[in-house]
Amino acid sequence: MGGGPSAPWPMRSVPELAVAPRWYPASSMTAEASDAALLERIAAGGAGRREAEVLLCRRYAPRIRLYGLRHLRDEDRARDLVQTVLLAVLEAAREGRVRAPEELVRFVLGTCRNAALRFREADRRAEPAADEIVVVAAGAESPRDPVNAALLLRCLGSLGDRARRVLELSFHEELGGDEVAARLEITGGNVRVIRHRALAALRACLDAPAGRDA
Repeated sequence: MGGGPSAPWPMRSVPELAVAPRWYPASSMTAEASDAALLERIAAGGAGRREAEVLLCRRYAPRIRLYGLRHLRDEDRARDLVQTVLLAVLEAAREGRVRAPEELVRFVLGTCRNAALRFREADRRAEPAADEIVVVAAGAESPRDPVNAALLLRCLGSLGDRARRVLELSFHEELGGDEVAARLEITGGNVRVIRHRALAALRACLDAPAGRDA
């Protein structure tokens, strides 16, 4: 799943569910099987559970992804949302906590909403700390310790081109995240991830023993 900040809880995969491999054996349940029939088969367990789970995930994965794109505005985050919600749906269906189609729809929507809120909160926590912003923007001093300007330039030079450009647009030109994303033709989520990682690498370079002696 995406290259963004780590999800706020351990992520597992949904193997071969959202998109089952072409070699998957012919199903005894058709793709037109009702949600109620699929939920019943999943709760019952046995040999028919897996194919019912495949069909249910195939049916709901596109809807969850669209919700993620609409509310998170990032493809990687939308894929994370699909994985998270489908895992929750399957666990609830296996335990018999979701039995009726209307319950399933409410469960999917509620889980999408809650998971999206947690993803947005995780992204907000990934924003750079104030002292790190000062180091890049001022290029002179951090509230924690003095920064040699030559060392700062050398550390900036160790970053990749795109990372340096994100920092330059963010702190030198003082553009907002959406403006940086538009300028570089990437998503806002990617801007946050690149900026967060670039600042972490910059801090590590500045704090390195060799750097402190420079």
